[in-house]
Amino acid sequence: MTLAGSAAAEGPPDVRAAAEKLYQDAYVLALEGHHARACEMYEESDRLDPANGTKLELARCYEATQRPASAWALYVAVAEADKATGKNRAREAEARARADALEADLPRLVLMVPASVGGRKGFTITRDAVPVGEALWGTPIPVDLGKHTIRVIWPDKQAWEGVVNVSKNGETVTVAIPAPAAWATHGREVPRGRDERRGVGPPPVLSLALGGVALAGFTVGGVCGGLAFSKWAEVEQMAPRQCRSPAGLSGCTQAVADKGTEASRFAAASTTGFVVGGAALAAGAIVWLTGGSGKRPSAGRIEILPAAGPAGVGGVVRGEF
Repeated sequence: MTLAGSAAAEGPPDVRAAAEKLYQDAYVLALEGHHARACEMYEESDRLDPANGTKLELARCYEATQRPASAWALYVAVAEADKATGKNRAREAEARARADALEADLPRLVLMVPASVGGRKGFTITRDAVPVGEALWGTPIPVDLGKHTIRVIWPDKQAWEGVVNVSKNGETVTVAIPAPAAWATHGREVPRGRDERRGVGPPPVLSLALGGVALAGFTVGGVCGGLAFSKWAEVEQMAPRQCRSPAGLSGCTQAVADKGTEASRFAAASTTGFVVGGAALAAGAIVWLTGGSGKRPSAGRIEILPAAGPAGVGGVVRGEF
């Protein structure tokens, strides 16, 4: 009965045979330098028949494909599992050594969230579609190299999305998420004409021009707002070392003062951008709703998505017309 139970836990022999074949083929591919394909085969082998030996090779494969955080997590898992069983001290020591060597140089990502949204019901953040809990906000999170998509959702209100590129080991990239007031409404409905029974036509050219001004204003506001958050974050990091009174930002070095001035300028530019954008949007709407004839109204969708990254802050305007 014990033997039968053990075999059932391990899975059917044909499944284990398939996992072993995948492991062997992946090992050969890795030796030949085809690491990306080898990783896929190791992953499938471990899914079919989980084994610490497979996980160790998969961790090595992750290292070779610029995924240090994934490799580190697997090394730690292998070391802890072997420590618990006590059956393979050599593998435990190797996995522990590799984990320790990687940890000091892991790339990390910090998500700075506006204090105004703390504790708000339904406010969620995801990184590459994986939820980031509030306990991790403002904390350096180990990540793999490459691009990561940050998406913030506030149900029934707004959404913000940005893409950040983590390009080298050892760096810490900070993403300052703008306050919700600086976001564009997600999937906002834009009217495209008026009811034909009222005898009005297509929107005048002036309304389209004003709409362009509004888009430019909101984009500038979002970009400058993101830069302001980023500069203030730098000020807060510098203050404990370069200010006599960090809490009040008094007695600070010239470098801190200059950084604070930059943050204030970006904040002022952000406010100006949103004011200009809002005024242009309102004027464009008035012109739009009072001109033209024609067909039934149709709807368009427009999104303005600020994006922050290590090289600066930018934005994306997406729409359907």
